[in-house]
Amino acid sequence: MKATDRTSNSAASFQHKLLGILLLGLLLRFALLLLAMPVELQSDEANYVFLALGLERFGIYFDCYRYLWPPLYPGFLRLCFFLADEQGLLLARVIQVLSTVSIGWSCMAIARRLFNDRIALVTGVLWVLHLPLASYSHLLWSESLSLALWGPALALLIAASHDPGHPARGLRLLGYALLAGISVHLKESNLYLTPLLLLPLAWTLRCQGTRLVEILRVVSLPLLLFALVILPWSLRNLEVYGRLTVASTLGENVYNGLNATHRNFDLIPVNTTLQRRGLPILKVREPMRGTSSTHGDLISWPRAEEELNLPLRLDANRRQGLEFAQANPVWFLKARMQKLSDLVAPVSFLTRHLTLGHYPSSLAQFRVPLVLWSVAAAALTLLLGIIGLGARMPASPAAGIFALQGAYYLATGSLVAMSRFRLPLVPILLIGCASLICLGLRGITRPRMALCAAGTLCLLALWVLGSPTTLGLLRAALGGLEASP
Repeated sequence: MKATDRTSNSAASFQHKLLGILLLGLLLRFALLLLAMPVELQSDEANYVFLALGLERFGIYFDCYRYLWPPLYPGFLRLCFFLADEQGLLLARVIQVLSTVSIGWSCMAIARRLFNDRIALVTGVLWVLHLPLASYSHLLWSESLSLALWGPALALLIAASHDPGHPARGLRLLGYALLAGISVHLKESNLYLTPLLLLPLAWTLRCQGTRLVEILRVVSLPLLLFALVILPWSLRNLEVYGRLTVASTLGENVYNGLNATHRNFDLIPVNTTLQRRGLPILKVREPMRGTSSTHGDLISWPRAEEELNLPLRLDANRRQGLEFAQANPVWFLKARMQKLSDLVAPVSFLTRHLTLGHYPSSLAQFRVPLVLWSVAAAALTLLLGIIGLGARMPASPAAGIFALQGAYYLATGSLVAMSRFRLPLVPILLIGCASLICLGLRGITRPRMALCAAGTLCLLALWVLGSPTTLGLLRAALGGLEASP
């Protein structure tokens, strides 16, 4: 058999396996959707529906007083209401399940470019089995659609960075900017990350001897497209609020994150139910509860409520939070450690919903295996993913892209405590897990081994720090709590 025939057969075999994995992932997610119906609207889900109904009934995009969310997810829900009327939310969930194919494909595409076919396929299997990520497909949060755009965007950027001389480099970069810009209209967390991730490409071009003027030209084109994509929404906010802003959620996050009261949004509804039943609530360790041996008891500062303009009101919150952090540096450092431990705790919204009985009996009867499955998936993905990336990640532009993205989401996750904020890192960690499973640790250098050890120790230390609340939540999840009073 000729070499070209063998290559063609190998490519066809890989494509067939890839499609099989994607189909399996879809079947699992549709099974979860069917078992989870009807799902009660919780917290921000109800706010998104409120915004969608405002658009659908009145043609007005309201703010939520404490947040100015990007418009695309409420617009998506509004379209679903238009197409399916009272079944609009079911249609939205079905579309979100279908969109997860993009997440699985992009994980495998990146893994294949960085490693090989085998690791790509193992990455796909891990994507199928990652229950916390799968469960977001039937929740009315913007994460599924946002990741469905961000995954291919990242794949295009890595392709352009790894092969900067390819004729399609310009189109890949423009595709990255376009998808990233649209994803910002779903969830604004990637607003500052998108231009930041172009730095590894610029560094690669510089190391190849490319002139600075050419580097600026290459990088400026996707940045210009990105700016054009987010400009209409910015101009709308300029007209309504007098501010050229894409989104205004930072002030509310600062209120929750730079304040004496520790607020973990994975625990708040659980604690509310525990209080209603007269049971002890779940608390963080005593040294992390907003007290300091240097400053004594700290008093929480209130939200700015007097300012009617939403961006200005949130700016006032941001200023108060920064002043509070500067006045209490010891507390600030301790609180960041607690926030990071909440970020990497092996729990998820699926755990929380099962705990509170927000799912019907068809899913609740599987509470124990689902809780154990979701916790194991989250914990192993974090642990093995960190080790795998440290040990096997090639020294390439993708390493810089992954490092920048990891640092970015660790920084944002250190502000507001919630496991949901680590979701954008899950695809990267799945690739790390697959590389470790397929290649192991044999033959890695001492610096790499030291990096793996440091990452593992940091993760274990954060798990120990957050163990009281994590174990308390798991006990509640395995036993179940009544959501009704």
